[in-house]
Amino acid sequence: MFINRTRGSMLLCAVSSFAVIAPMTAFAQTESATSTVSDDQSANVQDIVVTGIRASQERAINVKREAASVVDAISAQDIGKLPDATISDSLQRIPGVQIRREAGEGGRINVRGLPQVTTLMNGESFLGAGSVTSVQPNFTDIPSQLFSGADVIKSPTASLLAAGITGTVDLKTRRPFDMKSGFTVAAAAEAAYGDKTEKWNPQFNGLLSWRNDDFGFLVSASYSDVDLSNSYSGIQRDYGGRLVTEAIDNATGYGGFRSGDATRGTSIYENGQLVGVDVNGDGDANDAFFSPQAHTGWERITSRERLGINASFQAHINDALELVADGFYTRQTQYDRTAGFQFQAVNWQAADFVPGLSRDTGSTINGFNFNTIQRYDYTLQNFDSYSDLSRGKSDSRNANIELRYDDGGPFKATLRGVYGKAKYSRDNSYLQFSLSDGDQWFDGVGHYPASLGGDRTFNALGYRYNTLPAVVDYTGSNVSFSLPNALTSNLTNPAAYALKTMSSENNLRSESDMKIVRFDGTYEFSPDFNAAFGARYGTRSAQETAFERAAPLYAGNGATDAAGCYVKWKAFDVQLNNTDSCAAGDGAGFYTAGLTRPATDSTLSQWVKQFNVPANGVGSILVLDPSAMDNPEKFQNSFYPGNERFLLPGRSYAIDLDQWSGYFQLNFQSEVAGMPLRGNGGVRVINTQFKVRQNISGPGQAYGLPQEDVGDVITKRSFTDFLPAFNLALDVTDDFRVRFAYAKTMTLLDLSQWGGGLDLTYAIDTTTNPPVFHVTGGNSNGNPQLDPWRAENLDLSFEYYLGRSSLLSLGLFKVNVASFIERSTVIRTDLADLDGVVRNAVPISSYVQGKGGTLKGLEAGAKVAFDFLPGVLSGFGFDANYTLSDSSSGRVDLSGAKEPFQDNSRHQINAALWFEKYGLQARVAWNYRSKRVEESNYAGIEGLTLYQKPTNYIDASISYDINDHVTIYAQGSNLTGEYEKYYLTFPDQKAFNNIYERRFLVGARTKF
Repeated sequence: MFINRTRGSMLLCAVSSFAVIAPMTAFAQTESATSTVSDDQSANVQDIVVTGIRASQERAINVKREAASVVDAISAQDIGKLPDATISDSLQRIPGVQIRREAGEGGRINVRGLPQVTTLMNGESFLGAGSVTSVQPNFTDIPSQLFSGADVIKSPTASLLAAGITGTVDLKTRRPFDMKSGFTVAAAAEAAYGDKTEKWNPQFNGLLSWRNDDFGFLVSASYSDVDLSNSYSGIQRDYGGRLVTEAIDNATGYGGFRSGDATRGTSIYENGQLVGVDVNGDGDANDAFFSPQAHTGWERITSRERLGINASFQAHINDALELVADGFYTRQTQYDRTAGFQFQAVNWQAADFVPGLSRDTGSTINGFNFNTIQRYDYTLQNFDSYSDLSRGKSDSRNANIELRYDDGGPFKATLRGVYGKAKYSRDNSYLQFSLSDGDQWFDGVGHYPASLGGDRTFNALGYRYNTLPAVVDYTGSNVSFSLPNALTSNLTNPAAYALKTMSSENNLRSESDMKIVRFDGTYEFSPDFNAAFGARYGTRSAQETAFERAAPLYAGNGATDAAGCYVKWKAFDVQLNNTDSCAAGDGAGFYTAGLTRPATDSTLSQWVKQFNVPANGVGSILVLDPSAMDNPEKFQNSFYPGNERFLLPGRSYAIDLDQWSGYFQLNFQSEVAGMPLRGNGGVRVINTQFKVRQNISGPGQAYGLPQEDVGDVITKRSFTDFLPAFNLALDVTDDFRVRFAYAKTMTLLDLSQWGGGLDLTYAIDTTTNPPVFHVTGGNSNGNPQLDPWRAENLDLSFEYYLGRSSLLSLGLFKVNVASFIERSTVIRTDLADLDGVVRNAVPISSYVQGKGGTLKGLEAGAKVAFDFLPGVLSGFGFDANYTLSDSSSGRVDLSGAKEPFQDNSRHQINAALWFEKYGLQARVAWNYRSKRVEESNYAGIEGLTLYQKPTNYIDASISYDINDHVTIYAQGSNLTGEYEKYYLTFPDQKAFNNIYERRFLVGARTKF
């Protein structure tokens, strides 16, 4: 598509010195069809050689000034100058852009508080290896060094056919006609270090380009192999919890304040009738508390081997035709190696404590006074060490070919084809040791056939559960544990660790492909008036298959099925007693599923190592080194041969999506009261059709096997959106510009939000005889009847330009969201336990349709270069911005506060101070985000909202040009060691911390 231009392709900026880039050289690129910079302006800067941070700021300002809509940009200098491992690390410095971190690196983003941000590459859609089924790519697998810049388009034009709901990110790769004639060669070598991983990691990137006036080619590549620390302490989030009250029926029932056959607390009577128990010492029985299933601390090392390659070819076929061909490849292998401990209830989400320190919040829930808890006084239940290994492999291939027509006449056109293919696989393995004596499970004795040595005691050195005091204290900045000597004296003794559980769960295979054909044309009626029009057809298909691994046990050795009983949880607390499906045993009883053994056993001892966990009072524990499970299937088979895949029907689906779209847009320039006015207006029409195949989930199966796949359901949907867009820019003076924009937007859901189904989780209850696997929760992963995101956007902005490298700006925006999607928890009362009996209300995390939300705010920014000052002061400058994003989702939390949209921070501040002179370049940057909502109705408790506290991140970089060809540099990120702190509605109901490390990098680059 063309927006107010006189040529179909142009150069944003000509030759730039390689010395401006960190960590490698980068150049501005030929504009794509969605480019927002005019040809005339490009021509004006084409022959100017610019270098350094100031030049980068000039280019970003120039993009904003000449844009046809509300746009902010970063240039190649910005992408490399701070320690930007990913594109989103750089994008966070743009007003209104907020990012999420994964292992300390920038991952997904939102714009103006909403997550449905589409990401384009050179003006069109692409598939990322980490976004096989999602709208937005996961930027952790996209090396920032392969891009020359990025535009964040906040008000779409009609010609922007793949716009996001509040923003669109257009990533710009390098192309040969951006480079100088002849050969260009650049390379960089780096070493990265983390203060927790304490390892030096290699990183390399390079570029080779050649061009003349007729054609050219370019190849660039980036490789890194890094180890990142991501630790955690607090409530184990994925295990959830429940609301418990002091009422007699709740306090003494399953999951209540029981201790064996007794109930904790003081009995409360009214009129001689026992009405409840007082567990917090306030003299009544009308209080409610949040009871977590587990507290945990773990250390995770994320190892990412990442490769990216970009190739491009351009040729002038004749005076009217230009050919552009691009290829973009990424590959990433990631290992998440987790070692930690769990302090958890024996029976699922049971309140095995009394509140040692609590506070009445003044809020009520279900007629009870809700109290926060700062200290949990337990009788020690399960204390386990565990290892978890997740291996993810991903790759993506994207190809683009364009034919551009421009013979100098009024008609110009582009014909374009895009193809993308991406694959992702995830394999997991889990192993757990227990330090208890196992008395809570079948009296601590496992029953096995004589061929396996017969019956064996679980752990002769273990402590007896429910007999020792223990305290979990959240009054400090990090959770603290007070543990009994009977436990702590054995934490470094491998003979006191007994193997309890092994499993391989939540494995995944997903793949997707995408095909796009589009035509864009313009017809110029006069230099001040032209019409743009185009059509696009795109298809996208995706298939996701989730599965668990289960092994056949006791085949030909007591199992009623000759092939053996298939078991997912090879655990000491699982007994093969399901006579309806498969049982295993002898005359003395049913066999135990998991063959227990001490950590000193020869099959384990070589891999058992000491780990320090981020929780006060625990110290060092022994854990199986997660790297022993780097090949999950092989590891599981080494203990329990014959593992097979069992489909998770609720998380497996296939979807085919087709889109026809077209647009018509008028672009014009005029004057109003002697002031230049330019703008565009038009409409885009998008017809979306999709067909999704979901599995019908049957009843749950024994021993943790997934629900049965009992059939398919096919859903077809079609909807059409008419989306007008108008943009006006009025030059009040040569330096002062006012913009107004209006648009309707629609963005598709992630394909998994349409395709996924119901997936349940189970946990054993050993208080019954026989033990029962209760359904404890689950995820409703998708619903094909959900509507896409739709919104109406208004923008009013003011821009004051102070020369080439300084800008003051203020933008006001309002977004009326007609429909949106959010994650919430609903309570189901119709779900049966594995024995077929419906017993409990079950929290199910689900995507729900939201309607009628509003988001409004402002963005204020200042980019100033002090080049008007004398001497060394002329080398200084700063770049600062503030975003206010005020939103309402329509929800209210337990405190009575209105909930904003999930992941939206009301306040965000970015500030960078930079210096450039005498060959030295330096920058220090600060990023602040206020609190945000992570999840509503946590654990199914209405109004219990999971919030993240405000964060502050400080990064810095410095470089020195030794000569025209060699630059050395150093960078540091998260210099203050910031980490993420979460709480449940009330700041003193602390939840957990995500703890990241400081990262440092040194490197050298050269260019010729």
